[in-house]
Amino acid sequence: MHIGACLTEFCKEQQLEATGCWRCPQCKVDREGKQSMTLWNLPDLLTFHLKRFSASSRWREKISTRVDFPLTGLNMREWCAKESPLFRESNDEVFIYDLVGVVNHYGGMTGGHYVATCKATACSPDGDEDVAYNFNGAGITDAETGEEEAAPNTRWSLVRSKEKETSSNAASKLVAESAEPLWLQFDDDLVKPIPPRNVVTETAYVLFY
Repeated sequence: MHIGACLTEFCKEQQLEATGCWRCPQCKVDREGKQSMTLWNLPDLLTFHLKRFSASSRWREKISTRVDFPLTGLNMREWCAKESPLFRESNDEVFIYDLVGVVNHYGGMTGGHYVATCKATACSPDGDEDVAYNFNGAGITDAETGEEEAAPNTRWSLVRSKEKETSSNAASKLVAESAEPLWLQFDDDLVKPIPPRNVVTETAYVLFY
């Protein structure tokens, strides 16, 4: 299932029966009606909380359906109200989001474990994050001047240099030296790089764009 199908289901028109769902403010009588939802504005940080549980008074279970979501270029235009001021913008950039983090839940309804996956943001030597980064290891590009600066020797160094080159460390090194954006998995105090293709899983619970 794609995240777009979830958004469409969330925003779809619903029929309301005359069973106390809606009371007309004019005649003060319960009426049938219809309701739907569209987005009027979009936040700087867009968060999705996937409802991964089904429950009733007698039973409950976790939903482990895989929801596919894009790492880049999520376009929210389809779910925004056409009268929204967003459509007055001259380009589509106001509708486009890139993924920056995922909270994953492992386990069931009575217990489990949370693991975070985050897209790494490169910093300048003085700790400033307001820079663009070329993830192939060539260095940092200043966001204002466009001039490339030398990359620190410790960039993306996630394993201690004195440790032996185990198979796990070798895999981490390959990911860190990849031209693809760097994604890190945070499992308590264990931090390791993972390939972008491993970010989307059936354990995804909360998405940050």
